[in-house]
Amino acid sequence: MENKLSTSPYKGTTDTYPQDMLNRNYMFDVWSSVARRFGFEEYDTPLIEETALYVAKSGDEIASTQLYNFVDKGGRDIAIRPEMTPSLARIIAAKKNELTLPLKWFNIGKYYRYEKPQKGRRREFVQLNVDIFGIPTLEAELEIFQYIFAVMEEFKALKETYELRVNNRYLLNYLFEEILKLSEEKKAKVGRAIDNYSKLGKEAFIEYLKELELNDKQVSSVLEFLTWTLEDLKKIADKSEGATQLIELFAKTEELGLTNIRFEPSIMRGLLYYTGTVIEMFDIGSKENPRALLGGGRYDDLLTIFGEEKLPAFGFAWGDIILEDYLRTYDLLPTLRTETKVFLPLFDTKLYTYIQKIARDLRTKGINTETQLTAIKFGNQLKYASKKNIPWVMIIGEDEINAKKVQLKNMETGEQNLVTLEEAIEAIKS
Repeated sequence: MENKLSTSPYKGTTDTYPQDMLNRNYMFDVWSSVARRFGFEEYDTPLIEETALYVAKSGDEIASTQLYNFVDKGGRDIAIRPEMTPSLARIIAAKKNELTLPLKWFNIGKYYRYEKPQKGRRREFVQLNVDIFGIPTLEAELEIFQYIFAVMEEFKALKETYELRVNNRYLLNYLFEEILKLSEEKKAKVGRAIDNYSKLGKEAFIEYLKELELNDKQVSSVLEFLTWTLEDLKKIADKSEGATQLIELFAKTEELGLTNIRFEPSIMRGLLYYTGTVIEMFDIGSKENPRALLGGGRYDDLLTIFGEEKLPAFGFAWGDIILEDYLRTYDLLPTLRTETKVFLPLFDTKLYTYIQKIARDLRTKGINTETQLTAIKFGNQLKYASKKNIPWVMIIGEDEINAKKVQLKNMETGEQNLVTLEEAIEAIKS
């Protein structure tokens, strides 16, 4: 006997049924509608790219361990898109002289990474990317911050449940170079340690630093750095560009009345191309979502991998899985129903053509309409409409045709009335 094919999706991926699509589209609609409200324009790139595009980002763990890549039939080494930023940089570099700066672009797309599936993380995921190119000043960061908070307001998220945490890679450079005086190799290792500080806990973190051969004074300096506040930054503003930028950035957020935002020296971001401000947002009201809800930063140097001049850029990515987990944690997903507004039963196959003409008329008037395609028991047709949460049923039989009217049934209240088609359309649209 032949082995049956599995009905399970590939490990780390998921099937999205219609009800799940309602939730997913709700989240995506909020992302995109708020982006357009801010003047961002939508773009897209191919799902496959040359592997070299990701390898060019040296030191990136995605390229070395998480990339789905293969040689195609033409002998080209290609990869399935694991993130958007390199592709975005590529398409901007390709038409840099034709594009009008600044660019405010967004994308909602699928990505694939070969990693261990766990809560908030799968091998296949959808991600929002929002980026601004051509603004070298902190106004780019402020625009992104305001977009993020506008999205959270749209989701009706309580302010005590989330927090945007901000750091600056130039400040970290000050720590590595001026305070710790680390080699390039040690910088990367200590950076990874700091990035995992909240997960490790203080004691394990200290042991980790000692394993990296930091002396007691260096370990003490790192621990002190992780307690710094904005007041501490003012003491080194004349020595650190990162401190200066952070002081200015938080002064402007205060002027704009932005809350739910704080300086956090442990925010590192794992990708090496970040050059200034780095951000992550966290769920602070529960322990259900341990990972960052979103993350990003400034990456002014990325276009140089294409031989182009630097172009100021700031952006972030927000995954669908962790967002949905957050919305479910706080019961912020609304009760969503099918977008079908009315169902037309079929009592007799002789009425099929008439029913279809009515349905066509309803659709041309912007009413999403489903029809019964085969004549079955009326009770079963009503059950079908009820299970699909279709709000209206328009009943048309011989008597209704002769009277040039329809029976309109409200499935929520159970009320049913004999009305003209025009009156039915008005009721459905109201």
